[in-house]
Amino acid sequence: MLLLLLDRDVCICEMKEVLPLSASQLSRNLNMLLDAGFLRRWREGRCVVYTADRNSANPYCHILLDMLAESLGNSQTILEDKKKLQGVLAQNLRQESK
Repeated sequence: MLLLLLDRDVCICEMKEVLPLSASQLSRNLNMLLDAGFLRRWREGRCVVYTADRNSANPYCHILLDMLAESLGNSQTILEDKKKLQGVLAQNLRQESK
């Protein structure tokens, strides 16, 4: 999740199409990451949109996000998930939810 959110903002409906989790599971996990200071979120119509917070008040978040990107950013699974996300974004699910 974090690696996808480092590249761009993603709403739950978009992430649900990429990761094998239900909307409630995604929401629960994203809220834990939000509470820890890794993410920012906002509303766009009915969608809740998340992105990695590189300017977090938690000084460790920036370091951990960088470490995560460097260590796993080019793994085959992440590259496949990013490709899936591109296809999902082309479907404009977020626009349809407004």
